[in-house]
Amino acid sequence: MKVLVALSIFVVLAAAVPITKDELATLEAFDYDALFADEENRKMVFDCLLDKGDCGPYKQIVELSMKIILSNCAECSPSQKAKYDHVLKVLKEDYASFFNELMQKAASKKEKH
Repeated sequence: MKVLVALSIFVVLAAAVPITKDELATLEAFDYDALFADEENRKMVFDCLLDKGDCGPYKQIVELSMKIILSNCAECSPSQKAKYDHVLKVLKEDYASFFNELMQKAASKKEKH
């Protein structure tokens, strides 16, 4: 029963958070590794994703990143999915505290839909 409920929520969320091919291309082209290497910009993006600060020039990337997290990269091509998995792995391994807060925020957003 729990699996059915979880799958139902996933289907609703996938429909509720559509992401276009252009948005996927924007995310695929974005250099997350360069962002992670720049402490000041990384902190800005992390704070923005957690609603703790200004997004600066990263507003679009933050919005698209949250959409892709909420959809679990459902519309991604294999190369986009590989990049998504890489970014999540880096976040989980190198920025565990942030990753956990982000996943809690995403889960909270999913529950509201």
